[in-house]
Amino acid sequence: MLKEIMDLFNVTTSNASNLVTEINGGIGSEDPGMRLISFVALFLCILTIVLVLYKIIFLRREHSIGVTTRWIFLITFIILSPLTYFISFGIGIEKSKPVEFCNNCHVMNSHVEDMKDPDSDSIASLHYNNRWIADNQCYTCHADYGLYGAVGAKFDGIRHIMDYYILGYPKKLKIRSTYNNERCLFCHAPVKSYQEVKEHQHHAAEIKSSQQSCFSLDCHVSPHPEETKEIEEIRRTK
Repeated sequence: MLKEIMDLFNVTTSNASNLVTEINGGIGSEDPGMRLISFVALFLCILTIVLVLYKIIFLRREHSIGVTTRWIFLITFIILSPLTYFISFGIGIEKSKPVEFCNNCHVMNSHVEDMKDPDSDSIASLHYNNRWIADNQCYTCHADYGLYGAVGAKFDGIRHIMDYYILGYPKKLKIRSTYNNERCLFCHAPVKSYQEVKEHQHHAAEIKSSQQSCFSLDCHVSPHPEETKEIEEIRRTK
């Protein structure tokens, strides 16, 4: 069956490997697990298409729905299609995590350049250059934790694509809603040096509920360069 599928689409093992590498943007050679998952997703996509074409081409003369047709419908639309979707969804989530993915949009280039600048004092730069966050720094700070956080980040990504290609981005990038401090507290709250700060103790409830931002004139500078410059300029003029 597999050989017939490959012959029908003229897909060799080498071509499939190259296709997976292109889909992964090179991640295949770096992550064997992701490469295997990509092969599975690609195989399921091909198998689903083959079953649909088999029904259209070879079974179109049937006047009634037979057992073979019912099995094809069951396997194709009830089993393979949802399975392929969820695997592809997982691949999409993983591929959206690296910093390089965020840097693909030119509107983010200045943010990433500042983050990678060892001389920058922005929060993003400190976390990146000191490796306080080991990898996927953008995603870690901009996605909530847990399953719903990953799904929410995915929907935000769809909105970003619409803004980038259709609606257009504003000249000044600004966070869409109140930043969730739980993303910071996940790492910082258990640390003794954080717990010993009087301001953290006094405003603990407000910080946890995100009513009190961690970034302000009297607290930390902004994670990114433009807002950091504005805060520093205000501090100098006070």
